[in-house]
Amino acid sequence: MYLTRMYLNPARRGTAFLLASPQRMHAAVLSSFPPDSDLVTDEGRVLWRVDRDGPKATLFVSSPVPPDLTHVVEQAGWPAADNGWQTADTSRFMSRLSDGQRWRFRLTANPTYLKKPDNQDDGPVRWKPTAHVTLGFQEAWLQEKSKRLGFQITNNSLDVPSLAIVNRKKISFDRRTDSGSHRVSLAMATYDGELEVTDRDELQYALGHGIGRAKGYGCGLMTLAAP
Repeated sequence: MYLTRMYLNPARRGTAFLLASPQRMHAAVLSSFPPDSDLVTDEGRVLWRVDRDGPKATLFVSSPVPPDLTHVVEQAGWPAADNGWQTADTSRFMSRLSDGQRWRFRLTANPTYLKKPDNQDDGPVRWKPTAHVTLGFQEAWLQEKSKRLGFQITNNSLDVPSLAIVNRKKISFDRRTDSGSHRVSLAMATYDGELEVTDRDELQYALGHGIGRAKGYGCGLMTLAAP
């Protein structure tokens, strides 16, 4: 797997255009791979995330093959810069993960739960994915999810979980397909915290394949850094 970082230029119209719609950014990311690329493998799939820090925005892409982001740089980056993006092979890092290690992490996710539709009275239950929109439920979602993803949230010196939601938002955009378009609404939360590896194989899978829903819309990519 490969992890790519590209800084987006806030002064360019193309940046605003891409950031206004996750579908546009998703299309731009997928266009960075040749048509015959194997974008879903046993190791993982294409995931992306945009980190925002005031006016600064950074695009991260995780993928089975390295992307060529030339077109994104021309539209929303700094074309005069050397290359315009940086890509690293993460295979050695992933192979060195082991139980008991501690890492800082960042994750943007679409925390959801399954809800029975209010207007369904009989027949098989058709559970509907429904967004968690309150801070407490969004935090609890990741705490519970982590038990099946090979890690646990550590506690800090005050014996409270080392977990913070640094950004929460609801977005709506038009999703266009061959059969037409419809409105998509998502609740997104960006988590920062510290984790301890409890099952390296499960964590490797989560890092490669993503966490939660809406992976095509900038959710699911978790990155790790030294504590």
